[in-house]
Order: sequence, then C-alpha cells, then structure tokens
Amino acid sequence: MKKHTFKRLFGYFNAHRLRLFFVLLFASVSTVFTVMAPFVIGKITTTLFDSIRDGVFYWETILWLLAALVCLYLISQFFSFLQGFHMAKITANVMSEIRREIDGKMHRLKLNYYDTHTHGDILSVITNDVDTINNTVSQNLTSIVTQVITAAGILFMMLTISPKLTLIPVIMVPLSLLSAAGVMKSGGKYYGKQQELLGQLNGYIEEMYNGQQIVQAFTYQDKATQRFHALNEELKYSSYKAETTAGAVSPITTFVNDTGYVVCAAIGCLRAIGGFITVGNVQAMLEYTRRFAEPFSSLAGMAGSFGAAKAAGDRIFALLDAEEEAPEEQNCVIPQNRSGSVTFQNVRFGYTPDRILMNGVNLTIKPGQKVAIVGPTGAGKTTLINLLMRFYELNGGAITVDGVNICDMSREELRSRFGIVLQDTWLFEGTIADNLGYAEEAMDRAKIIASAKSACAHSFIKTLPGGYDMELSKGAENISQGERQLLTIARAIASDPEIMILDEATSNVDTHTEVLIQRAMARLMKSRTSFIIAHRLSTIRDADMILYMEDGDIKETGNHEELMQKNGKYAALYNSQFA
Repeated sequence: MKKHTFKRLFGYFNAHRLRLFFVLLFASVSTVFTVMAPFVIGKITTTLFDSIRDGVFYWETILWLLAALVCLYLISQFFSFLQGFHMAKITANVMSEIRREIDGKMHRLKLNYYDTHTHGDILSVITNDVDTINNTVSQNLTSIVTQVITAAGILFMMLTISPKLTLIPVIMVPLSLLSAAGVMKSGGKYYGKQQELLGQLNGYIEEMYNGQQIVQAFTYQDKATQRFHALNEELKYSSYKAETTAGAVSPITTFVNDTGYVVCAAIGCLRAIGGFITVGNVQAMLEYTRRFAEPFSSLAGMAGSFGAAKAAGDRIFALLDAEEEAPEEQNCVIPQNRSGSVTFQNVRFGYTPDRILMNGVNLTIKPGQKVAIVGPTGAGKTTLINLLMRFYELNGGAITVDGVNICDMSREELRSRFGIVLQDTWLFEGTIADNLGYAEEAMDRAKIIASAKSACAHSFIKTLPGGYDMELSKGAENISQGERQLLTIARAIASDPEIMILDEATSNVDTHTEVLIQRAMARLMKSRTSFIIAHRLSTIRDADMILYMEDGDIKETGNHEELMQKNGKYAALYNSQFA
C-alpha cells in the first residue's frame, strides 16, 4: 500500500528534526507574545477610560503598558525572523534533496518510461511540481503551527476575560468551517486536474518548439495554434475552478465569523453598560473574537494550496516509484579479455510478457566480425541493439559479451565496450572538443584530433570559428545536420571500443563524404566487432553475417551469398532495391 503523500513528503524533514524543533519553538514564542498584545491594549484603553472618569491622567501606568506593548511586538518579531530564517534553510535543503532524488532516478529509469512520457511532462514534474511543493511547505508549514497556537492562546485569553462572551466565537468557528467543507473538498480535485494539464501543455509546447521547422514546412501553424488554445482553455477552466473554489472558502468563513463579531460586540457593550466588564476588556474581547476566527480561516484557506501540493506530490512520487532498470549484481564480473565476442543463447524478448516477439534466438558472433541487421521499418532492428546494451531486460535466455553474461556485468562495464552512432544525432552544449572527448575525462587533444580525421570531420572543424573550441548551441543547431553526424562518428571513434554499433550512420551526409566515411569505417572495423543497422543493402554485401528481422524476430541468418541463394525474404528485399 502506498504511503500517504504528505506522510511521505514530511519524511524528508527527519534529517532536520533538531532545526525544525527550534523553528516550531521560535514560531510558538513569537505567537504567544503576539497573542498577549490585545490584552495589553485593552488595559491601556481601560486606564484611559479611568483617567477620563477620575479626572486624573495615569501617565506612569500608561507608559509602562506602552513599553510592555513595544517589548511584546519586538520579541515577537525577533523570534518570527529566526523562525523564517531557519525554515527557509530547511525548505531549501529538502527541495534540494528531492531534486537530487529525481535526478538520480532519471538515470535509473527504464527506457520505456521515456517512450511513454513526453519531455515536457517530465520537465513539468521536475520544475513546476517541485516548486509547488516548495511554495506550500515554505509558506504554510510553520503557519499551521502558528495558527494552532494562536487559536489556543486566544481561547485561553478570552476565557480569562469573559467565559460567557467566549461562547460566541467558539460556536461560530465550527459553523464557518462546516459551511466551507464542501468547497474545500472539490478544490482538491480541480488542483489535481490543473497539475496534470500543466504537464500536458508543457509537453506540447516542447514538442512544437523542437519541431518548428516541420510545423512551418507543412503549414501546420494554424492547427498547432488551435491545439494549443484547446489545451490552454482546458487548463484555464481547471485553474479557474481550482482558484474559485479555494477563493470561496475565505468569504464564506469571513461572513460567518463577522456575524459572530457583531453579536459579541452587541452583548459586550450591554455588559459593559451594566458594569459586568470593563471597556478595555470589551475591546480586547472584540479583538480576540476577530482574531480567533483568523487561524481557522487561514487553515481553511490553505486547503487550496495543500490540494495543489498533494497533486504535485502524487506526480513526483509516481516518477520516483516508476520501475527502474534491474539492480546490478552484488559481485559484478569483469571479462578477462576485450576481444568483442557476442553470443545470443536462446534469447526471448517481448515488450510485454504476454506478447513475446523474439523466440529462441541463438547467434555466435566472433571477434572482429561485421554483422548487418536489415529488415523493414519497425522490424525490431534497434530493439536488438537495445537488448545487447541492456537497455531492456530479456524475458528468457542470455546474451554474453566476451564470455560473460551481460546480467553479471555492471552496466558501466558493459556499455564501456560499445561505441554507438545513431541516425538521430545528439550533441551537448559545450565545445566540439568536449563533445568528441565525451567518453573519458580530460581526453588528450591529439586523440580527439585523430578521431576527427578518421571520421573526415577535421577539415570542416578547422573552418569553424574557434575550431575545436567552438561552442555548440543547444542541439548543435549552429552547425549542419551532416556536420553533426560526422561529429557523432568521431566521438564513437575517440571512445576506442571493441564493439561498434552504427545505426545508418551515414544517412545524413553527402555522397562524397559517405564514401570517405565508409573507407574510414572499414579501417576502423577491421579489428572490431561491428553491428550495422542498414537500409541501403548495397553497403553491407561484405558483412560476415546478415540478420534479417521482421515483426521483432530474426527470420533469416547468413552472409549475402547464402541468403540470396535461399531466395527468401532477404533476397526479396534486396532485389526490390534494384528493381
């Protein structure tokens, strides 16, 4: 059973128990001195009334009372400052810890989490939802303690002044809370919907921003705008309902409490005329009556904020509870050699257990062999690579690299043996040299340049402003797509792996550059095992092994000549490209 959201959230404060204790102590002291102030003001009023009645101005008494009042306010504000200072420290530390947990979780999540959640929605959890929790905790946690102590203190002071008049606010407060209870309940539902829609809207904006060139190329601007307006309107309506319901709490409670204030004022004046209570005590009772309702109104008004915090917390903990990659073995095995041999032993895999795509695959790939993976779109070519690098876990069987089951190796050790170049390029903000040397810290500049030369990237890098020290923008938008592809190839070469994975690596470069890269790759792959996902079958005729995939499974295996002689699916696909 999942922990209650707030119980789990407050668990983060355990490490700050001592500081939190002092925060609550400071808040309590500050509140107690604040609560005493109206009583002293009442005493001043009574003294003034007595002065007028007696014809003698009691200066000394009034001055002492005024000095006491100033001291009360100074002490109250001093402890309020201490409470706010330490609470800010606690909140900052707790939010930092939550963000660290989220960041660590992002690196342990299974890949299918990113397949089923938009980037914008994930970013909304990390930014908007954490900020919502931050605002609620920092503004309301000590306020709860303050309001509770205020209510208890005011009740005590009222009972000491007039138990009969105290009955009026004591009766009115429950009435005001009951009148607002229904509104508070519905507000939480609307806040939950608001956070969900905010994540959807952020995801849509991120998608449209990244795909702006395609949006304009297909004149999709009007439809994109309409979709944005639809989501925005839905979010506006949900936000409107959430804020309206939360905002309705205060007027309802205020109206009921003001009614009690009027009744208390009328009865208090009658009792003062009758000589049952002093004028100053009537004033103090009226002040306490108004202030007695404030803690309850404030607590009721926090319902909206806590509703939003609960919705945000649910989304944060849903991310933190998402299924992670299988944990590493306690004693991970390190292969004794780095030859690059790969073996599939009766491998079974499916994205869901009830729909197995790959059944009983057995392959033996010797060190230095060139393996081509072909097949129609959606055949499972990239899935096979993901299994090899352990981005997905097998449903059965085993894959070994250099004689060791990949499940017995650490993921860091396993993936350090692979160099990968994807069709979709990805470069980070930073210099070209930083991107090429991404595989190891402080990579030697000579090694970086050598890898760039092998990938035919050195010549164009020299023409760029700054050369290898040129800063790439987000997504490397300040260089061409072909140049980005060359840099990713150079990055893979610089990592010097024993196994290369090329996912149609030359698809984004011109024909002349492709020829140069093919030659460089041929030299590079002579001593390395390589897996090549190919769409142009003419480029993989010399492969030692060709795997034809369809519907997520391997249908045919062999070299080019063997598969052509079978005259099966591979032969049909090959002939179709030259028809």
